[in-house]
Amino acid sequence: MRISEAKISIKQLYINTDCVTALVSERGVGKTSAFEQCACELGIGYMGLYAAAMEGPDFMGLPDKDREKGITRYLAPQFLPTCNAVEEGLFPSNGLLVLEEINRVPTDTVSVLYPLLLERKINGHSLAPGWKIGVTMNPDTLNYSVNSLDDAMIDRFVTIEITANLEDYIAYSLQNSPCDDVLAYLTACPDMLLRVKKAADSTATAKSPTPRGWTRVQQLLNNCSLPEKLMQELISGILGPEAAASFFGYLKNREYTIPSAEALLADYETVRSQIKKLVQGGRFDLLSIMLKKTVHLIDGSDTQCRNLDCMLSDLPEEFQLLFFKTLANEKPELFLDVAQQTSVFSALSNQILNLVS
Repeated sequence: MRISEAKISIKQLYINTDCVTALVSERGVGKTSAFEQCACELGIGYMGLYAAAMEGPDFMGLPDKDREKGITRYLAPQFLPTCNAVEEGLFPSNGLLVLEEINRVPTDTVSVLYPLLLERKINGHSLAPGWKIGVTMNPDTLNYSVNSLDDAMIDRFVTIEITANLEDYIAYSLQNSPCDDVLAYLTACPDMLLRVKKAADSTATAKSPTPRGWTRVQQLLNNCSLPEKLMQELISGILGPEAAASFFGYLKNREYTIPSAEALLADYETVRSQIKKLVQGGRFDLLSIMLKKTVHLIDGSDTQCRNLDCMLSDLPEEFQLLFFKTLANEKPELFLDVAQQTSVFSALSNQILNLVS
């Protein structure tokens, strides 16, 4: 399942059930980010715990004597959104509690977690009704040092296996300071988004690319000024030498680049030749990324609309339609105002309405 599809499922499970959602994927695909984004989009709280770094007593809480009644009670740990914690204002009333890498947790700690995962209770404390539980797991393969969870626990999870998807990764990148060089490379070499190592190669120095790694590369290229040799060595340390060599080889020999969306919206003439070259070369993959970046930056100003009109006039009809569809999905509040200021809108209005209805 793609991450975009998994997020739809997570939100429906949160709203309509008390099920524990388990996301399973290779490293760096975005399990944690998917839960965080769902919490943000739902407008609820989020608490992530790396359960493998904790022990059973951490979850059980501190014992406290009730001398009046002659019994021992347990004080709930600070990190759990229990009913009392929500009433005291320590947590919002609704949220997602995510236990990271649950199948790395030692067996004795997993036993302590059973009542929390299965009954939403632990040592006399109940999870607040508005809080639901999620877990993440790596695959049970030789590449990962994980423990096997027994069938009784797995049977209580709604397990979602997610895979790396380039379209989803590009959409994520466009929301988080994208680097055009990385997106252009991955569009040309989509199989390099994630490389699953053979078990025999699973060592600290035998690195291979992951979506998380490419995000770090984008941050590095966007924010650091380094000589090419040093930059290549750092990127090799993120992606592995094979992927780094492939990436820099692509940059040296490429014929096409993604035009700057910022420049397009400010003065279309500065990038017009680049866009025409993409159209003539049939590089519709790079045109698609450019359009998505452009929509992300649109604010509806007169200057932007004039430049958009010029740009749309140079595009094939299918990409004019793609622009309007993306605009309707991403910026619905600006759709009519922007669309009506473009000369191609009236000619395509019926097709556009069919696309967005």
